[in-house]
Amino acid sequence: MKSGMEFKTAGGHRRGRSLSNGNGLLMNSRPKTLLLVEDDDGLSTTLVAVAEALGYEVRTCDSAKDAIEMAAAFKPTLVFSDVHLQKGDGRTVLTALRADEVLRDCQVVLMTGDWVGASRQESIDAQADDYLAKPFSVEEFIACLNERYRQANL
Repeated sequence: MKSGMEFKTAGGHRRGRSLSNGNGLLMNSRPKTLLLVEDDDGLSTTLVAVAEALGYEVRTCDSAKDAIEMAAAFKPTLVFSDVHLQKGDGRTVLTALRADEVLRDCQVVLMTGDWVGASRQESIDAQADDYLAKPFSVEEFIACLNERYRQANL
């Protein structure tokens, strides 16, 4: 028997609709969409290739301003953003997404090589869903991507 459940965040916002097929598998789950905000072309190329191989539709940009505009149009399920961009800051992207009625529930991962002191605390205070400390392995990226997608469908 199929059952439908609607999940809400602590603030009462709808997280999505999940239907179980009786085997614990989710049907009608959120789309596998990823917005990658990264200004290192080499890293961006690698992460896009990995995510696409896992079935994600990926959009990329390299600035906070472009990320906010692209997220509004694309409505991604997941956003992975570098913290220190040449054009802006990943925490600015996170703050804008959390303030947006439609985008506030997307899973956001901040990535940074500067993972000490104030930078880490500011990221925690901004309410990111997860963090990746650079350099990270492809396996760490995949594990984080899979876990964030799983969380998006709860």
